Amino acid sequence: MYRILSIEDNPDAEKVLKSHIERYAAETGLAFSITWKTSAFDLAGGDETHFDLIFLDIELPGINGMEAAEAMREHDPETPIIFVTNLAQYAVHGYAVDALDFVVKPVAYYDFKLRMDKAMRKLDRSTQRSLSIPTESGFRVVAVADIAYVDVANHDLAYHLANGETLTVRGTLSKIEAELEGTTFVRISNNCLANMVHIREIKGTDIHMANGGTIYFSRSRKKPALETIARYLGGSL
Repeated sequence: MYRILSIEDNPDAEKVLKSHIERYAAETGLAFSITWKTSAFDLAGGDETHFDLIFLDIELPGINGMEAAEAMREHDPETPIIFVTNLAQYAVHGYAVDALDFVVKPVAYYDFKLRMDKAMRKLDRSTQRSLSIPTESGFRVVAVADIAYVDVANHDLAYHLANGETLTVRGTLSKIEAELEGTTFVRISNNCLANMVHIREIKGTDIHMANGGTIYFSRSRKKPALETIARYLGGSL
């Protein structure tokens, strides 16, 4: 069962969202539990309750959704957030808090379904895919979702994990790229693969990752990589 937190101060909007979740559950056979809150204070304060997915209204009283998400990311860099807003221009700010997506009110079921499909792909990949990385003592099994990016220098592959740890082995990036086919990784240069799940911000050729690292587009790879990232953020990848 997937646990969903919805933070929405409008009862009518919350009713629509719950109806969409129930319809999606009926269509997919998935099970969801829904917790509804009208304030984002607990989210910003580090509530220890774990949720798999958060729907977060931006325009909330007291502390707005964007401020709450920024505070939440200080202690929880991973839980997917889908912003719910009346104003589409807020979406660009989602990069700063590594938001999965946004949806504009009034929320139509088709738009909701696209976002839920995207969220389910991310959650499924988080639990199902892993890599066996050789170490001096044997092998280390690492979830693909926990790898922020992979780069290579002089045949040394470095796996940069979401927790800041780096694992270095001998190998080629092309082989790892083949192993990661069908996941959320995109080639951004001849020597680097980035996990789109962990992209926090893009500025020019710089890509700022959720683990604090900064990686860079190459001139030849930037356009196709940006197109792939845009499709992913739009829910069509």
